[in-house]
Amino acid sequence: MILKSLGLQNFRNYSQKEFIFSPGTTLVVGPNASGKTNLLEAIFLLATGKSFRAELESEMIGYNRQMSNVKCQMSNGDVLELILTRGEINGEKTAKKICKINGVNKRLGDFVGNLRVVYFGPEDLELVTNSPAIRRRYLDMVLSQVDREYARASLSYEKGLRARNKVLEAIRETGAPRTQLYFWDQLLIKNGELITKKREELIEFFNKYQYPISTNKYQCQINTNAQFCLEYDKSVISPGRLEQYKEEEVAAGTTLVGPHRDDIKFKIKNTSDGGRLERSGSDDSSEVNRFRDLSAYGSRGEQRLAILWLKLGELAFVKEKTGELPVLLLDDIFSELDSQRRKVVWSLVGNQQTIITTTDLHLVEPESKEKMNIINLGI
Repeated sequence: MILKSLGLQNFRNYSQKEFIFSPGTTLVVGPNASGKTNLLEAIFLLATGKSFRAELESEMIGYNRQMSNVKCQMSNGDVLELILTRGEINGEKTAKKICKINGVNKRLGDFVGNLRVVYFGPEDLELVTNSPAIRRRYLDMVLSQVDREYARASLSYEKGLRARNKVLEAIRETGAPRTQLYFWDQLLIKNGELITKKREELIEFFNKYQYPISTNKYQCQINTNAQFCLEYDKSVISPGRLEQYKEEEVAAGTTLVGPHRDDIKFKIKNTSDGGRLERSGSDDSSEVNRFRDLSAYGSRGEQRLAILWLKLGELAFVKEKTGELPVLLLDDIFSELDSQRRKVVWSLVGNQQTIITTTDLHLVEPESKEKMNIINLGI
């Protein structure tokens, strides 16, 4: 799967622009605010149907414009196109998001996954330290690109959740009959069980994945004394749990159980813990199974290392599920990593199509730079 070209119209700071990419590595160079991250965001949007940073999708539409158009051509001849609007064009109401493949309108669930990417940027550190919603969104993004069943279940669950919450509010405010919940209960249970199962499988894959001891010519030795894992704090949805919380849900006017309440925790096993580690569930004193919660007790360096581990695992997961490596998007991450971790990332670059952004060419190894297609966004 190769991304050949990308066309942008009224997307962020681009009024009209086309980019041609190498099947190997493309380096995008430019100062801050030149549009490097916007370019990667557009590619990510075509892959997932969502932004990795915008709170509102309308934020991606150029200032004072009615619509934005993002289009790419793939090596198999497919043309993927996504149109964003503010809900109205020239006074006529329109959909806020229109997905097309080869000019034919498609549902979002059928559009997502025709281009697959792994994005790695500085804000990914928030996966460790920020809210559970960010971590749930990450799981959805990874799984939706490789599993259409999951993508459809996730969309159906989100719609059902909104509808069920409205019914709960109606029960609280107007005394509407509880029988109105039955259909939505069944829909959420059916899709919620699938979502939980798929998330468990992904997390199990990550937890079995460990850093390579050596990678290509760089022979990068990673701190083998550190072992990362994800702890899945799942909120199971079932008839019994919905019954258990029925009074609390009406009082709150919202659904209190289900995968929309899931969370994951990043943890590290490290023998040189300085006494700060937490014991795992094992009571066997002969085993030193101690893990630290990286959000509360991890150093900045350990948190960065955990995200690198996660992204390496994500690449491997997509390859296993699809038989193809995704496009790797690296957004100015080298300034965030020490020299040893940068070598690990550089060792990955030649394995699949890669698009890298940077403000500083000095962080790019001269030998690697010679083999890259370079796009200069300098002003």
